[in-house]
Amino acid sequence: MCGIVGYAGDKNVESVLIVGLISLEYRGYDSAGIAVLDKGEIQVRKQKGKIKDLEGFLKEHPVRGNVGIGHTRWATHGEPSQINAHPHTDSKGTVAVVHNGIIENYAELKQELKQQGHVFHSMTDTEVIPNLLAESRKQGKSNREAFLSLFKKVHGKWAISAVFDNEPDRVYFAQDGAPLLLGRGKDEFYLASDVSPLTRNCQEVYYINSEEWGYFTRNECKVFGFDGSEKQIEFKKQEVKFEDVDKGGYSHFMIKEIHEQPGIFRRIIQSRMTESGDIQFPETGISRDVLSRVNRIIIQAAGTSYYAGMLGKHYLENFAKIQTDTETSSEFRYRNPVVEGDTLIIGISQSGETADTLASILEAKAKFIKVVSLVNNVNSTIARESDSYIRTDAGPEIGVASTKAFTAQVINLLLFSLYVARLKWIISDEELRILLDEIRMLPAKMERILAQAPLLETWAADFTKTKDFVFLGRTYNHPVALEGALKLKEVSYIHASGYAGGEFKHGPIALITNEVPVVCLATKSEIYSKMLSNIQEIKARNGIIISIVTEGDKEAKELSDYCFEVPDCPEVLSPILNVLPLQLLAYYSAVARGCPPDQPRNLAKSVTVE
Repeated sequence: MCGIVGYAGDKNVESVLIVGLISLEYRGYDSAGIAVLDKGEIQVRKQKGKIKDLEGFLKEHPVRGNVGIGHTRWATHGEPSQINAHPHTDSKGTVAVVHNGIIENYAELKQELKQQGHVFHSMTDTEVIPNLLAESRKQGKSNREAFLSLFKKVHGKWAISAVFDNEPDRVYFAQDGAPLLLGRGKDEFYLASDVSPLTRNCQEVYYINSEEWGYFTRNECKVFGFDGSEKQIEFKKQEVKFEDVDKGGYSHFMIKEIHEQPGIFRRIIQSRMTESGDIQFPETGISRDVLSRVNRIIIQAAGTSYYAGMLGKHYLENFAKIQTDTETSSEFRYRNPVVEGDTLIIGISQSGETADTLASILEAKAKFIKVVSLVNNVNSTIARESDSYIRTDAGPEIGVASTKAFTAQVINLLLFSLYVARLKWIISDEELRILLDEIRMLPAKMERILAQAPLLETWAADFTKTKDFVFLGRTYNHPVALEGALKLKEVSYIHASGYAGGEFKHGPIALITNEVPVVCLATKSEIYSKMLSNIQEIKARNGIIISIVTEGDKEAKELSDYCFEVPDCPEVLSPILNVLPLQLLAYYSAVARGCPPDQPRNLAKSVTVE
């Protein structure tokens, strides 16, 4: 969740760290700070609030130097405040530390350090780290020895960076379960918790593995294992372009990423579909023979990825005829699930660092179950810990509320289902050809929907005072109703609930008044008449009806207060089209209400703590 940056070179480190932290703003944070080595002294500057607040503070209290670390904090231990903001130092200010993740045994360590004379000022778990390092140094250990001692004492999943007053040219780092990577420039090295801060100045990167630590100066970088042995590392070409993490003329990343979806689909279609009319997943290391024998699949994911997984269940059961269960990652690992040898676990994560999903993957591997992960970042921890992965190929997603990553996950799950169905010989060539032809038409249909964005912007202006929304969908569009409700909650702070249409009369209908808009996903399907019944029920209770219908629909349109038409498509593809107006409605509602759509309060892009 939090963001880490570090630098050693010949540039003014204050500006480098601030630019890096701005690149990490999308992750979500409530305070920011930097620590700079200035003439052998550690200078710390930190502020509650946004980076602009830190910049204002730095204008009054500037720092100078070429080596330093920075951090954006998302509160876990202790409220957002200047005292709780990172970096944290030891009692005497000889070492400064920034930290992502959680130190699970911090209370025990804190008590021990207090007895040794260390003074604590914050409510964070992080503050034990610099004091542990300082205690080791007090006992005569070198900085290197202090780091090695630290790893034996702290428990949890974390990443840290540190600077010491007696090594003014050096930045230390370590990770044990939270992402960190190094970037190499010309006579300079960078450190970051993801690739965004590195796109301007680094052509080469190295993803630091779990239980690795090291240090860098402007012209040297060393990486070691937690046992002290030196690692031979290889920097690889950095593929993400700066324009991929830039707004590109749009007002916000969220609206940019919504509009990127047709292009992303064209790229996925081109990479997944062969000229011979087949489907390929070349990066998936599990053999065709193993996949053909799978008789049960468990999809586990969190948030938006969980709703994509619900659609994956529909696709895998419909096309591959494999029993599929969908589980929330945070519950899966704790309920001792029954799994067998021919079970396949699919973990889905946009970032590839989601703590709950990663923990569930490790739980499955401990039971000797094969794991395939769907990730957007193939260098992520989840990708590395899985037996194989499927690259969703959505490109970097900066907006905290996922949009393009969701649809990329859905189309990859659909294509994977068809791929397995082919391996099992349960879909005919003609059936596959017809469906693939329909999939090829999706990007153009998505563009037609996005061209109607001004209509959703007009509607959103009518709901600036609305307190509650309800979303209804059936079969394939039930997960879309849940995702639409989540998106609206995330970015506009309007309370919203999603339900299966058939469950509506079993309780939720009590919510309906003339002040509650109900979004009804009523596109063409085998049970279209059932959704019409839902709309009639809402109409009878004076609810506000917003319907998403197939072009040319008359019945639902006549009953609706607001009606948005999407192009005709097979029902199995309708979620991909239907979610687009819901994404636009959420975005424009946030803007109309003055909410920041890219950085919703209390949320983080990558949830790396349980």
